Amino acid sequence: MKKIIILAGNGLLPKLIINKCKLKKIFFYVLYFSNQQYLEKYPNALKVTFGNVLTELKKLRKKGFNQILMAGSISRPNFKDLKPDLNSIKLLPKFVKKIMEGGDNNLLKLVINELERFGFKILNLKTFLPEIFLGIGNQTKFKPSRSNLLDINKGMKILINNSKFDIGQSIIIQHGSVIGIEAAQGTDNLIKQSYPYLRGINQGVLIKMVKKKQDSRVDLPTIGLKTVKNLKKYSLRGVAYSANKTIILNKIDVINYCESNKIFLFGL
Repeated sequence: MKKIIILAGNGLLPKLIINKCKLKKIFFYVLYFSNQQYLEKYPNALKVTFGNVLTELKKLRKKGFNQILMAGSISRPNFKDLKPDLNSIKLLPKFVKKIMEGGDNNLLKLVINELERFGFKILNLKTFLPEIFLGIGNQTKFKPSRSNLLDINKGMKILINNSKFDIGQSIIIQHGSVIGIEAAQGTDNLIKQSYPYLRGINQGVLIKMVKKKQDSRVDLPTIGLKTVKNLKKYSLRGVAYSANKTIILNKIDVINYCESNKIFLFGL
């Protein structure tokens, strides 16, 4: 029987993976990094820290778990909270070096490389849970205008160029003007913070894209119901996303909300 470890962060995604494992009768074990009440009841789940996760992974490896799915948002660790055990302390110099270099890609590449070195296979979420992705083109009956398409094209070019700096996956543009670029604040705060700088309503566009050369097994851009509700609340016309590479949580609800509120959902 296939045995999968779910390295779980915050959000809905780990729940969806657990449900899929149950449906497919896949034996799973969850290692989670923050307080998750729904996981506390599972006998096959354990809360871990960055300091002891490697030890727990090695224990599971001995029990036949050799595949990993990484899901959900995980905050960067604070140096003073690391408290590495004997297994993790060997990796501490590499880990600290990548944190100091900044950016998520550097850190995630290190994590993946080390996990593979220990004999784990990192699974691709697109293969395991294809139903949470959307394809190319319009996903609602509301299409981006010519002006929106020009903004989308400009946003794509900026995000592709910014990939080398590893600074974010989202940008908001209105009539050719860059209103805001995502950094550490996240997409929802980007939308909120950009609102005072918009000229008129329902004209700005959110563009979310994978970074150039990004490993598709981790940290994919994500759109959820909260995201599209914020588009409506803060007067944005719609969102363009990387087709087949962007996680759409509550996909049916997201599409229905966009339809009801005249928001476009456009795959690139």
